[in-house]
Amino acid sequence: MFYESFPAERFFTEITTESEARTLLWRSRFQGKEFQCPTCQAEAFYAIRTRPEVRTCRVCLRQVRLRAGTIFQASKTSLLLWVKAVFYVMQGTRGMSAQELQRHLGVKSYGRVWGMLQKIRSALQHRDAGYRVGNGVLELDAGTFGRRASGNQCDVLVAIETKAWVDAKGQARSRAGFAKILVGKETKAHAQQLVDTGMRPGALVNTDGSPSLRYVAGVDLDYQVVSSDKDVCERWLPWVHKFIANAKAWVNGTHHGVRVKHLGRYLGEFTYRFNRRHDVPRLFHQAVVACLLAPPVTFCALS
Repeated sequence: MFYESFPAERFFTEITTESEARTLLWRSRFQGKEFQCPTCQAEAFYAIRTRPEVRTCRVCLRQVRLRAGTIFQASKTSLLLWVKAVFYVMQGTRGMSAQELQRHLGVKSYGRVWGMLQKIRSALQHRDAGYRVGNGVLELDAGTFGRRASGNQCDVLVAIETKAWVDAKGQARSRAGFAKILVGKETKAHAQQLVDTGMRPGALVNTDGSPSLRYVAGVDLDYQVVSSDKDVCERWLPWVHKFIANAKAWVNGTHHGVRVKHLGRYLGEFTYRFNRRHDVPRLFHQAVVACLLAPPVTFCALS
């Protein structure tokens, strides 16, 4: 895919009008090109000044609407405001709450901003859903989010790649790669679902002694009972527990807790940012492309 680097100085210089926001989205939709017909792949198009969000292929005359088939579909919000929302959300390493984004955008309606944020998160979640992990050894475990006393608690299964490398001093080390999550109870069925939809066949998987995680098919799985032994845990599953701990801190710190019904989208944003933490300069543009490739989202309820 075609991604550009957008530091703040460039963004606030080049994307200041609705026309400039549209231009960015057209080019992002067609990987740097002004247009490419989805039907015949032709790049020549007709444009009508009074309908700037519609382009017509000169060869087959197919009309392409900029918002159609994206999270922007049916939205009356300006594209400039949408692009600014994506930019602000992807700038900070800890994300942004709806209240904070509302202040940045200068929008009076909290519900409107909340709905925009949920659509953006859905797009990021959808983008990562198509990837499968399996480079190196995978760590698989589950964490519990929320509080049981309030009736707002659920499990989240996490699989994360661990890649071995040797540092400049010749010492063997490991680092985290791509992560996949599944919000659901820690059961064999959910573990198998994560394997089937998120892991490459035959991947090497390390997990703990939980019966729910030990007996899944399609991968080469090994397990070790870690119990509460911190040293064994850090040696056997070093990265998955760090991911879970950081995700909990993010949910509770930035967002002061999240309802279980919305947790998947919030963790989708966290995982998306984690998976691209080494490509921060292009993170905004990657998120814009994700918003254009994701299907329309119809919910906007605060409940």
